Amino acid sequence: MRLGFVLSVGMIALMPVAGAAEDTPAMDCAEQAELVMQAVNARAEGEPKRKTRRMLRAALDREAGDMLADFIYTLPEDQLTDAVGDAYKAQCEAL
Repeated sequence: MRLGFVLSVGMIALMPVAGAAEDTPAMDCAEQAELVMQAVNARAEGEPKRKTRRMLRAALDREAGDMLADFIYTLPEDQLTDAVGDAYKAQCEAL
């Protein structure tokens, strides 16, 4: 249950960016979940937060990348599973 709440809060990081640039197509829920899982996997593999943050900033923007990196690096290690991406996608599709 805690993961669901935390994901709801974490989704705020991507929502403003999803359609921010009018000339850039918005990321769909599957693409967003894939990006989240790339960051989760990077953390699980021991990548430093700063490197993951750079990757997220490149895909999103500075503020959203920072927020998402902070969110992922506060998750307990036992929650660094595919469930994060699945829950993120479900929350996204529910909006």
